[in-house]
Amino acid sequence: MLHRENTRKSGGVKAVIYEEWTPDCEKFSWTEVAPGEYHIEVIITESISDPLLPPAFVPVEELIEQQIIDGLQPGAQLCVALDGEVVADFAVGETVVDSGISLTTNSVMPLFSSAKPITAVALGVLVDMGRLNLDDPVATHIPEFSAHGKSAIQVRHVMNHTSGLVEYVLADGEANHTEVIARLSDSHPIDDWTPGERSAYLPTAGWHILGEVIERASGSSFESFVYDFVIDPLEMTDTYPNIDPVTAINLVDRLGAMHDSRISPMSVHPAYTPGRMGRFLSPGSTFHGTAHDMVKFYSMLLNDGMTSNGEKIISTEMVASLTSRQHEGLLDETFGVVMDRGLGFFIDSQRHSPAVPYGYGTAASPITFGHGGKGSSTGFADPERGLAVSIVFNGMQSEPKHDRRLKQVLATVYQAISIGLI
Repeated sequence: MLHRENTRKSGGVKAVIYEEWTPDCEKFSWTEVAPGEYHIEVIITESISDPLLPPAFVPVEELIEQQIIDGLQPGAQLCVALDGEVVADFAVGETVVDSGISLTTNSVMPLFSSAKPITAVALGVLVDMGRLNLDDPVATHIPEFSAHGKSAIQVRHVMNHTSGLVEYVLADGEANHTEVIARLSDSHPIDDWTPGERSAYLPTAGWHILGEVIERASGSSFESFVYDFVIDPLEMTDTYPNIDPVTAINLVDRLGAMHDSRISPMSVHPAYTPGRMGRFLSPGSTFHGTAHDMVKFYSMLLNDGMTSNGEKIISTEMVASLTSRQHEGLLDETFGVVMDRGLGFFIDSQRHSPAVPYGYGTAASPITFGHGGKGSSTGFADPERGLAVSIVFNGMQSEPKHDRRLKQVLATVYQAISIGLI
């Protein structure tokens, strides 16, 4: 079992803190205070991130405030960094509509698919360790997955959505993790599909499989591996692979609810509450966190896989593999448009069509990489500008409306960067 010891200092005393995760994702730590004597506690971490709103970003704040007035969302977080330095980090609105509880930079928000790159980086870490090859057939790690002609599907095919897996296998919302893996392993791929030659975005199915690959290749639970090798080294202290009901209670007012803002009046979306979505972890959709944490993540990728503290998370070569075009010019049969992809990342595709959803705005460079989250969020890095951005709305809109509001905000962000008044 792969494990990482986290060394922290408290009151000048150096202590080695050992961490563990229960099956329902509560995080515990125990500190050896004397030989054979341990102090045990449940950890609900909270970072202190003061708002940062320079004059150049006031128009961005005003735009988001107008969107709230227009009923697009109850609130939003935005964080922006240039060359690893945070230049804007603020929140507007409420955690829950009409609650009077202000959304802050420390509010923990549903990230949905915009956190898929965290899972992708975890896979890259395993490649660096020699535990995994992206060209491995999935069945190398999950032998039962080879059923019904799926033996040719490689890990990279699942990461770039060219596998031919089907999503409808997961239609029963009452399934647990073990059942999900069994169903996907016993599923039939799409007829006449050659892995790697066609593309169709899968929101959840493939990412359950990738999470299982991480568990079997590492010998650790998915949660403990991503905490040990991605989240904790980056000090993403407000990021959770899943928010179950117990964690939600502990977070209290810091938890930002996702709303269905397609209806009027908007209300908390029943499908995305901890009681529903938090039943078990989905490596592609149940992450929660802050815009601030996601900017730490993208700043690390822009810094060749190194944290601001000088710790190497992932090799420079692996960063390049994950974030460069692995296929281009392929029609995505889910979205119905041509989209370029890396491995776990969308690569800027506006050169194919202005109608490409979940983009990064017209000012983004062609090598911009990142990922959006279900009608509500995005995170990305623009290497040409050394720019890392994350924005999270807590109101879910239809794709066209979300695309418009997102592009409006991103255009204003790029303008703020370009005028140099930060």
